[in-house]
Amino acid sequence: MNNCVNSSFEFVKQLGQELASNDFDLPPFPDTALRVQDALRDPDVDINRLGLIIMSEPTLAARLLRMANSVMMRRSGTMEITDINTAISRIGLTMVQNAAVSFAAREAFTTAAGSAMQERLERLRRHSVKVAAFAYMLGRKADYIGKADEAMLAGLLHSVGKFYILTRAESFPELFADEAALDELIAQWHSGVGRAIVESWGFPESIALAVDEHELLERGDMDAADVTDLVLVANLLATFPDEEHGRWEELHGLPSLARMNLEGESLQALVESSREDVASMVSAMTG
Repeated sequence: MNNCVNSSFEFVKQLGQELASNDFDLPPFPDTALRVQDALRDPDVDINRLGLIIMSEPTLAARLLRMANSVMMRRSGTMEITDINTAISRIGLTMVQNAAVSFAAREAFTTAAGSAMQERLERLRRHSVKVAAFAYMLGRKADYIGKADEAMLAGLLHSVGKFYILTRAESFPELFADEAALDELIAQWHSGVGRAIVESWGFPESIALAVDEHELLERGDMDAADVTDLVLVANLLATFPDEEHGRWEELHGLPSLARMNLEGESLQALVESSREDVASMVSAMTG
């Protein structure tokens, strides 16, 4: 027990220093993902050039094709896509960025083969993608002044602080052995750590705010739903069992839903009608 307390203290001390100095020991994003990001910064980006970059990384290319052919992105009657350039045209450049971010996060936050942390990271990855899919669905259907693509990106990044803490905690085996202590540490630190990380990566303030506040059920008095509202609701929906989106009473009176004009049966009907869309996107981005 004393070893766990000492490990927790040492770990929290390091996290505090990193937050104060904004100096995180971040793993580098894969080269292909960085090249995609650089290409997308060009307002005159050439799809052929972008396609060649994506095809240089088979895992990213396969993920992009799966996304383009998912039920959520595939219009009724359209044929299956088998080439990258057509996939880019179907889903749009922002969704290409989302695919690159999802791929990069998976490659960046890894553990050694056989690590006890591996299963926990995989669960977190699937949850993050599920949140992203729900956020995208809400962005398309709910009252929301932003873009659905942005909501998906925020969903993909909302748990980046947890990824960072889990991969760093591997250096403190005594802490990882006590899951309750690790869970408490994550609950206290992940949102602040996550915000600092996405800011250091250059993502906009709306994304940083969603990472920081997506667990604050009472967010103050606002007129319209923002991306944080969407990620907050998506994060709750993603904890519902796949086979039955029950527990609707837990969402009763949620200010974020009121701003989205989605309360009670209207939310339930939307989620049930979008179940296949969400499942297809989760499968596309985690396969």
